[in-house]
Amino acid sequence: MQTKQLLLTFDYELFLGVKSGSVNACLIEPTTLLLGVLEKYKIKRAIFFVDTSYLITLMARTEPECVHDFHLISKQLVDIVEKGHYVFPHIHPHWLDAKYVPKTNEWSLIDYSKYRFHNTPTPEKDRLFRDSIAVLKTIFYKTALTFKINGYRAGGWSIQPFEDFRPFFSKYDISHEFSVLPGFKNTSDAQYFDFMNYPDKPVYSFENDPCISEPRGSFREYTISSLVITPLQYWLDKIWNKFLWKTGQRSIGNGSGVVSTNLGKSASSNSNKTRQEREMLSMELLTLVKLPLYKSFLKNNRYMHFISHPKMLSHHNLKCFENFLNYAVEQFELQTDFLKMHDTDH
Repeated sequence: MQTKQLLLTFDYELFLGVKSGSVNACLIEPTTLLLGVLEKYKIKRAIFFVDTSYLITLMARTEPECVHDFHLISKQLVDIVEKGHYVFPHIHPHWLDAKYVPKTNEWSLIDYSKYRFHNTPTPEKDRLFRDSIAVLKTIFYKTALTFKINGYRAGGWSIQPFEDFRPFFSKYDISHEFSVLPGFKNTSDAQYFDFMNYPDKPVYSFENDPCISEPRGSFREYTISSLVITPLQYWLDKIWNKFLWKTGQRSIGNGSGVVSTNLGKSASSNSNKTRQEREMLSMELLTLVKLPLYKSFLKNNRYMHFISHPKMLSHHNLKCFENFLNYAVEQFELQTDFLKMHDTDH
């Protein structure tokens, strides 16, 4: 039976705009359902990138609701680790300027001036990394943690320029990076990334630039997979999503995302296609229309990296993902541990 590298990663975070949504709807409920699916198909070593900047902010509050939310999240993170998955930090620095809304026990994050790590003062950068590692160790101190906290995904994929991160990767022993989405770029008042030029392999080592492969590099990049959606598939999926919306089959999360102003070109590597026609592989984008495309991708590639967000999952997404996993485990031997994934061609 052929072996496939299936890397499942999840950004465990609230919504990052004017309305964060609730901890239960955006994190606890969808993640509980997701863990059930992974356990059913005996999938372990998925990676949960936890928004540690939110946890740092939450720990500083004394309101009973905030204390309760931190307890709920800590309990679920321990459950994630005990079920055999990884938990790594994921930093959104604009949590430093978040406003708590006591009436609804939610947060408003409308100041994007620090959304990019690049725009955060150096002392705060160091504190965010230091406290991110510390808060996870605090949560897991009673568990038999079997892995090092040495992986990272940048908020908004904004890992560039890497010189902003390199000192802290070295200082805090971060050696595995998961932010690069090959063939995409975006420039806005919130984000900046340019992955239009990249190595022709999904896993590689690098030193000073995550888009330049260096065999003896100190860090390892695990790129996010994407696929091309034909115009017909795009419109069929759009119609299908409209039907799902009208019938109430919407995401479980209840917040509002970042609304940014585009300052430059958003694009994919397909110059004759719109960005909507090439998209990252993600559970929240997986529908009945796209399910055959995802199965075909796994069949034709040795490496497949999902990036997903529990807050954006719907019950329909979860059913489609379960269908996909059923196909995957029946047809292939699956390697789901990133530490066992090495430099390889597609």
